[in-house]
Amino acid sequence: MANTTSSICVVDNTTVAGTRHVAGMAEMAEGYRIGECFSLVRDAHNRFDPWAVEVRDGQDRRVGYVSCECSEFIGRLLDGGKSLEGRLTFSEQIGAWCRLVMGVYLND
Repeated sequence: MANTTSSICVVDNTTVAGTRHVAGMAEMAEGYRIGECFSLVRDAHNRFDPWAVEVRDGQDRRVGYVSCECSEFIGRLLDGGKSLEGRLTFSEQIGAWCRLVMGVYLND
């Protein structure tokens, strides 16, 4: 039997928060493609949100944070040792704001 990994989407189409505060975000986002994978890293010492989860690109640059609507859910999964990743589903530049939308996937 082949060794396979599977994943399920646990959060569909959530906007990455805080992209406005990332220097050079527009230029970074130009290189992202639909399906781009983002790592999700707990930031338990964040002074604004005890459930904060950083979204990092393939070059380990902070892109933003998981939105507050689902940060506790994602944070609890990460704290429990689950393997999660974000996958870009949509990107657009709106004035100075770079809107990134991703799905969050739980991996086996």
